[in-house]
Amino acid sequence: MSGPKIVMSKWVVCVGAVLGGILTISTLAQAADPQPQKPWNVGGTMGFLANTPDDTAFALNFNADANVNRHIAVGPLLQLGFTGDLTLVGLSGQGKYAIPLPELGERFKVILQGGIGFVHADIGPSDTSFLIPIGIGVDYQINPQLAFKSDFLLNFTDLELGRGRGHNDTNVMPGLTFGVRF
Repeated sequence: MSGPKIVMSKWVVCVGAVLGGILTISTLAQAADPQPQKPWNVGGTMGFLANTPDDTAFALNFNADANVNRHIAVGPLLQLGFTGDLTLVGLSGQGKYAIPLPELGERFKVILQGGIGFVHADIGPSDTSFLIPIGIGVDYQINPQLAFKSDFLLNFTDLELGRGRGHNDTNVMPGLTFGVRF
């Protein structure tokens, strides 16, 4: 096999392993706790994304999660980043695990999350790369339909837009956002 075919086959194996792992965990979790709070939820946050190819960007994140049980959710995450010159779009499939903290009240949870997807950056030159967002967040349930949330994500990627042109090659983009979940 030639170089590009080997890289593509490694990606297919990696994505297949991640999806297989998520399905296995989801099936086991559903058998252990078949009563999720709601079947799904959606949310949006805004904040900042640092270390982009054009320094710090304004960030908007949107998610739609299917609740497998009270602790596990899976779904897509859309991340948008903007500066004066940069447009950044990331899409990933995320798995989330909620850890309730009863000593702080029934409504407060810590959320661990991770996923895999792709990111595209356009700042004159453009590049598309893999995206591996992992992070931690907090969730405070106001009522059954509304929660306040905050997420800190480390976005691992390999964007290369040309260091010689004054743009940073990016490997890790940390982001902090605040918003709501319905």
